[in-house]
Amino acid sequence: MIRNYRDSDRPALFRLWQERAGNLGYAPLEETQFHTLLTGHPDFSPAFTFLLEEQGQILGFINGCTGEHIPKGDVRGYVSCLILTEQADTDENTAALLLALEDAFRRAGKSFSAVTFFNPIRLPWIIPGTDGHQHNNAPGVAVDLPLHGRMLSLGYQETTREQAMHLELASFTIPPAIRRKAEQMALEGYTVAFYDPDKHQGLDQMLCDLQNPLWTREITAAAADATALLVGLCGDTVAGFTGPIYPESTGRGYFAGIGVSPRYEHHGLGKLLFYTLCQQEKEAGARYMSLFTGETNPARRIYLEAGFQIARTFGVLIKEL
Repeated sequence: MIRNYRDSDRPALFRLWQERAGNLGYAPLEETQFHTLLTGHPDFSPAFTFLLEEQGQILGFINGCTGEHIPKGDVRGYVSCLILTEQADTDENTAALLLALEDAFRRAGKSFSAVTFFNPIRLPWIIPGTDGHQHNNAPGVAVDLPLHGRMLSLGYQETTREQAMHLELASFTIPPAIRRKAEQMALEGYTVAFYDPDKHQGLDQMLCDLQNPLWTREITAAAADATALLVGLCGDTVAGFTGPIYPESTGRGYFAGIGVSPRYEHHGLGKLLFYTLCQQEKEAGARYMSLFTGETNPARRIYLEAGFQIARTFGVLIKEL
């Protein structure tokens, strides 16, 4: 049968994670980490978590979340993960768990079920071809997994593809050509520096121009907490950002994203911000960096020029309910 999650199910879900999550590419987690990232997450809800049970044995589970505080959460429910035992990993069981979650989203008044990076429940995965390097969330369903094809057959549409990219930082240096470009830009008044609220103005306006609520929340908080934050400047006015800069416990150099206000584009700030970010993450002690970007995103060229390699491809999946 399929039923909703109960608090007493947490050990069974963790055992299933230990047994099967690695086969799906997820990172191994200690029990406290599992609880923090999933069952204890503020957006975790039994109403959107369903278990496949047979004769008292948990054979699989699916989790999703929704809420108007989440981007597009007024109309969308988000699928976080679907895990089945090896014996129960079938098209039929996948469909049954997805249907249960979709019905719950409908009852909650949602019009779409989606797998995108907007989901606040972020589950880390291992970057293929590395020594256990992790990325802290997924932007969709990896196209090399059976789940990708199964969801397409169940009515999900692939709206775009995201490429996960990876760079070892040990040998990274800013190329001479980029340093020369920075000198030329400085003569025109465009520079990159660490954000200083006593010297720089316009951070809020830049974030408003970018119209990304996730960036607005995170970068505003980083600036308020004096976290190392790189900004692109036109004179003393903030024209773009990247960071915040700090090594995660996994050795990954963290950053929320990179953006330049449309009014300051085409001056080279995006590329200079990114190269400076990589150098500063290395100097802060990060061993590697990872990111994901759309297959058609023009910024993809910058990442490849900096030495990043494509590690995995994900499909962003959405279904109208």
